[in-house]
Amino acid sequence: PERSVFTAGDLVRLTLDPHGEAGEGFVRTNLGFAGVSRREIIAAAEEGEPAAGLAWHDVPMKRAADGTFELTLPLLEPGVFEAKCSLRAPDGTFRWPGGDNFLFKVESAENAAANTIYCAFVRQFGGAAEWTPEQQRRMELAAAPLDDAGCTVIPPGGTFRQVIARLDHIFDRLGCRILQLLPIHPVPTVYGRMGRFGSPFAATDYFAVDPALADFDTGATPLAQFLELVDAVHARQGRIFLDIPVNHTGWGSRTQAEHPEYFVRDESGRFVSPGAWGVTWADLCKLDYRRPEVPRMMAEVFLYWCRHGVDGFRCDAGYMLPAAAWEYITAKVREEYPDTVFLLEGLGGRMEVQEDLLRRRGLDWGYSELFQNERIDQIDVCRAYAAKSERTCGTLVHFAETHDNLRLAATSPRYAAMRCALCALLTENGGFGFANGVELLATERIDVHGAAPLDWRHEPNLIALLHRLNALLAGHPAFFRGAETSWIGSDDACVVLLRRPENAPGVLALVNTDCENVHTARWEAARFHGRFDLLTGNEIDHEPGAMTLEPGGFVCLSEEPFTLPEPTGEPARVHRQRLTRMAWRLRCWFRSEAAPEIDELARDPWGFCRALSRQPIPPVTRYRLGRDEHRLVPIPAGDLLLLEGASPFRADLVIGAKTVRFERSIAGGKHHFALFLPPRKPPKEATVSAPAASPPSWP
Repeated sequence: PERSVFTAGDLVRLTLDPHGEAGEGFVRTNLGFAGVSRREIIAAAEEGEPAAGLAWHDVPMKRAADGTFELTLPLLEPGVFEAKCSLRAPDGTFRWPGGDNFLFKVESAENAAANTIYCAFVRQFGGAAEWTPEQQRRMELAAAPLDDAGCTVIPPGGTFRQVIARLDHIFDRLGCRILQLLPIHPVPTVYGRMGRFGSPFAATDYFAVDPALADFDTGATPLAQFLELVDAVHARQGRIFLDIPVNHTGWGSRTQAEHPEYFVRDESGRFVSPGAWGVTWADLCKLDYRRPEVPRMMAEVFLYWCRHGVDGFRCDAGYMLPAAAWEYITAKVREEYPDTVFLLEGLGGRMEVQEDLLRRRGLDWGYSELFQNERIDQIDVCRAYAAKSERTCGTLVHFAETHDNLRLAATSPRYAAMRCALCALLTENGGFGFANGVELLATERIDVHGAAPLDWRHEPNLIALLHRLNALLAGHPAFFRGAETSWIGSDDACVVLLRRPENAPGVLALVNTDCENVHTARWEAARFHGRFDLLTGNEIDHEPGAMTLEPGGFVCLSEEPFTLPEPTGEPARVHRQRLTRMAWRLRCWFRSEAAPEIDELARDPWGFCRALSRQPIPPVTRYRLGRDEHRLVPIPAGDLLLLEGASPFRADLVIGAKTVRFERSIAGGKHHFALFLPPRKPPKEATVSAPAASPPSWP
C-alpha cells in the first residue's frame, strides 16, 4: 500500500485474490496484541529472553461475491505492527503471496490533526527577560567586575507561573495545541556553566526541575509549580511536551556522580563530549548506550514525567542513540502510557537513520528540513520528502523557527510572515511549530545560555496571522492526514501546492517566496479554479490559472466557501477520531456485529455499552467525579469502569507502582467521560498454525 502510517481509530481492509484456487483465506498478524509485543521487547532487553512471537495469530477472511477474500480490521493501539494474507489449501498447506509483510505504524488518536507546537523557553517569560533595555544595561555593568573576579552572576529568569499567565495567549490567541518546553532540569551554575545562565541542555538531574524556574513559595515546591502548569495546559485541552537531552547530561550531573560508568570515555579515561556540525559541546558528557543500564534509566526518566502528566517529548540528539535502545524505551513507556508522543530531533543525522527510527522503532515525528531551505527547488524537494515520510514513516514537523535558528524577523517582518505561512501551508498532518517570539516579530536570537527579552506588546505582530493559520490546520480537511498534495506550479519564486482531501473541496496554497519582487503564480487552469481565500475570508478575482502575488505574499484558495472554526480546545477532527477509536474498542470487547454509532457513544456511553452487550444492565461500573471520591466503589471482575465528570480530566489506573491503564476524558453531550477496559490475559502460546476459529477479541 501507498500508506503505512495510520491513526488509532482508522480501519484497514486487506484483500486476497486466490486466482481460482481452492482454500480459505486468512490474515496472519500481530495487530491487537501490542502489549504482548511490548513485553517481549522489554523482556529481551532486561532479561535476555528471546522473543517468542506470542502476539502473532491468524484471523479468517470473508469470501466476497467475486471469489476474493477480504477482512477489515480496526487499528486500536499505537505501535508498529505487521500482517500478511495467505491461502490455506484443502490439504492444509499454505500459499503465501510474494513480497514483504504489510507494515502498520499506528499513532495516537490525538495525533489525528492540528499538531501545532509552540516552543517556549521558560527563562524568557518574565524575570530579566522583561527588564527594559536600560535595566539590562545596568545589570551588565554591575556584573562585569564580578564576572572578571570569577564570580557567578545569574539574574532572575522566567518561571512556570509566568508561563501559565501566557497560556491564553498560546492556546486561544494563537490557537496552538501543544506547548513544548525547552529543557527544565537543573543546570550547572558554577563549574561547566556555559554563558550567564547555563545551558538547559546540560541537565544535572533528569528527575528534577530547575528551582530557578519556580517562584519562591513556601507552599509549593518547584515540582508542584511545574504541575500547576501541566494542569493549566490540560484544562485548555492542550498537550504539554518536554525537551529531554537523551544523549548526554551536563558535567557534574547526578547521574555522573552516582554512575560514572554510564558515560563514554576516551583512551585516556576522560569523559567524551558530544557535538555536531563541527562543534563540540564541552559542558556535556556523552552517555554510553552500549551499557544496558543506560536505556533502562532513560526509560524511567520518560516514565517519571509521564506520571506527572507530560504528554510527549522532544528527544534532543535522539538520532545518536542506537535503534535497539529506542525500541526498548518506547516499548517500556507505552506499556504504561501508550499515547505518548516522541518527537525525534534528527537534525545533523542521516536520513536513513531517521526513517528507521520513525518507521520501526516507535518514534512518532521528526523535524523537517524546510526551515533551512530558501530556493524554490529546495522547498519542493523538502516538501515532497515530508509528504512521503508522512505516508510511510511519520510526520515531519515544519518548524518556521527554532532556538537553533536566526530570528525570521531579523531579516524583515514580511519575511517572517511569509515563512510562517509557507511552513503552515505545506505541512503534513498539521505538523507546524515555532519558537516563542515569532508571533512578536522578535529579532534577537534565542540564546539558550541567556534570557533574551521579549516584547509581549509588540506592534505590529503576527498573532492574527498565526491564529488564522492554526484555524486552517485544525479545521480544514485539506490539512488532515490522508489528503493528496501535488506541486502544480513552475515559477522559480512561487509555491503552487494543490491539496485535495477525500470528499471535501480542495485548496490551492500560493506563496511568493521573493520578499522583494512581485511574481505571478501560474498553474493549469483546469486543475483548480477556486477564488475564496481562507486566510482572509475574501473572494479574490483572478484570471484562470494565474494570480499575481505581492512580495512575500500568500493566499490559500478554496473552491467553495468554508467557515473555519476557532482553533481552541480539542479540534472536531481529533475529537471524532478519539470517539471512533473508543467505539471500535467497545465493539470488539463486546464481540458485537453492530456498527458502532459514534454520536450515541458521545451522548450516552452507558447506554452505548448496554446496546452492544445486549443486556438490560451492562457489565459497566459507573464512577461520577464530584460524588464518588469519598466512598469505595466495588468493581465486579470483568466490568468496564466508566468515569464521568463535568470538566476535562485524566485518569490513571495504578497497581503498585505501575500504571496499567491511562485515559484522557472525551467530551460527551453535557459531560466528559473515560472508559477503562479491564486487562485481558495474553495468549500462552503463538496461534499461527491454522486460521483461528473466530476473530480475536481485541484488547
